Amino acid sequence: MELVADGSEKDLWERLDGRLHDFSAVNECLRDEFSLIVVLAFDETCTCHAYAADKDFYRGLGDNRFHRCLGELIADEAAHSTNAVNVIRARYSDRLSEIGAILDGLTSGVADEWGYGGTFILDRFGDAYTKEMLAKCRDKILRNVARPLKTADSENRRPS
Repeated sequence: MELVADGSEKDLWERLDGRLHDFSAVNECLRDEFSLIVVLAFDETCTCHAYAADKDFYRGLGDNRFHRCLGELIADEAAHSTNAVNVIRARYSDRLSEIGAILDGLTSGVADEWGYGGTFILDRFGDAYTKEMLAKCRDKILRNVARPLKTADSENRRPS
């Protein structure tokens, strides 16, 4: 805990208990299921990129288990993003044109330093969360939702 949280476990819990929870930055994202799923897909993609940027830090801790754990975290976050994108494509194909505006709202005018509000989404902190990284993740989500949805039925068909 001291290696990754810059303090003892007790210190970490005191910092966590003392922080304020502020959902004002994410209120607009919670207006409906569609918006929330778009935000989740984006947020999970951003987390993948932020974790990947920390690979050298974890490698430098001197135990390969930290680096291996980080790889598993990245894969888990990528699966979450993929699942959210699949829900969007399956349930909201009629709203795909709205995604760019939602993502623009999350990326435009965002300072490189974003305060953590104690929320479960958009909890950006660290040097990896730059405007460039957010723009890259925005573009990735737009590319992923534009792909055709593959269903079990379409994957099992053989070409004629």
